[in-house]
Amino acid sequence: HTAPMLARAGPLPTRDADWMYEFKWDGIRAITSVTAGQVRATSRGAKDLTVAFPELQELATALGDRSAVLDGELVAFDDSGRPSFGRLQQRMHITSAVEAARRANEVPVSYVVFDLLHLDGHDTMGLPLSDRRRLLAQVLEPAPRWRVSPGHDDGPLLLEATDASGLECVVAKLADSRYEPGARTRTWRKVKVRRHQE
Repeated sequence: HTAPMLARAGPLPTRDADWMYEFKWDGIRAITSVTAGQVRATSRGAKDLTVAFPELQELATALGDRSAVLDGELVAFDDSGRPSFGRLQQRMHITSAVEAARRANEVPVSYVVFDLLHLDGHDTMGLPLSDRRRLLAQVLEPAPRWRVSPGHDDGPLLLEATDASGLECVVAKLADSRYEPGARTRTWRKVKVRRHQE
């Protein structure tokens, strides 16, 4: 199990050129390994999520004979396309494969992937984030049950969009940052939306 890299709380960076920005999705963090047709997903606390989220099994077909370890978030969207943690909770604690398959139809979940930790047996964590993201886009075609989290280059604009969507945070990541498992580093920054009290 690889412990996910974590972001530190901080202000919006002042130099956009060095940073990449993403929505902080209101979901469950999941590290997913896909090897030889086998898919295994674990939570930040090393809990096995594989049975509860059967839609991830399709990643094996999508990757074909390639192997990869992905980092992302499992997100349930409401009818207006906004992340809904309430919906996600209906999926979280299922241990029966039959029940999980039924719930997957009723309350579908998307895997929003934002990083690539291993590819075809090679550790990619030492590569700059910009290179890992480029590889990720080559390896993983978007599909109904997963997508690559879009990266943005305008922090203030994304923070505005985050506020308008009712989300809480933007994650700013240094474009040349390495992946540090389990570390909460300054190279990834969680920027909270400031909602002004009327």
